[in-house]
Amino acid sequence: MAATLIAVLSIFADPVYLQWMRAGNIQKQGWFAYTTNIGKSNWMLMLSGGLLLVMSLFRTDRFSARKLIGWHRICISLYFFFTTIAFSGLLALLMKNGIGRARPRFVDNMQVWQISPFGDNYDFASFPSGHATTAGAAAMTLALIFPKASVFLVLAALWIAASRVAIGVHFPSDVVAGLLFGASFSWFYAREFARRRLLFEFNDTGKLKLRG
Repeated sequence: MAATLIAVLSIFADPVYLQWMRAGNIQKQGWFAYTTNIGKSNWMLMLSGGLLLVMSLFRTDRFSARKLIGWHRICISLYFFFTTIAFSGLLALLMKNGIGRARPRFVDNMQVWQISPFGDNYDFASFPSGHATTAGAAAMTLALIFPKASVFLVLAALWIAASRVAIGVHFPSDVVAGLLFGASFSWFYAREFARRRLLFEFNDTGKLKLRG
């Protein structure tokens, strides 16, 4: 289903977007230019990594059993978030360089799928969107940890992903692919945690949930 959606967007939405952009309707400024920076992985990695480092400095031998359980849950949550963002971002980067799709501003004529594989070039690193991958991974990760905030997190991820299209650096199919990949990575990664009974577990129907 994901592949079909991306293919449909590539065939129908991407050419329309490219025409719209070349008509001068895309301006890299305004609110979207600011919003798109939220999708950068560096600040998420530094924040979660820094907090994890601080937590590792605690003297746990003085903790009560209840405090130790809480400390452990926070550490595992930070570790889950940090590694999800890091691993999904690295995989997305490998795909971007391996596929080498030209960004909208650098395609020739109307060839929305002009590629230059393994070029390690910013101009040919459009698919999938790294920012959208990070947004999807972060939103899914936090939604699994804070289920009540799911709606807000999904909307935030969609807004960040849309900003990449709005400022003209990605095609619609790029950001949808990034969102789906990031969210899927986080979900499957959480299932691996659940199999080891770390942070998550499965209920009687096999559904993923936080450990009680």
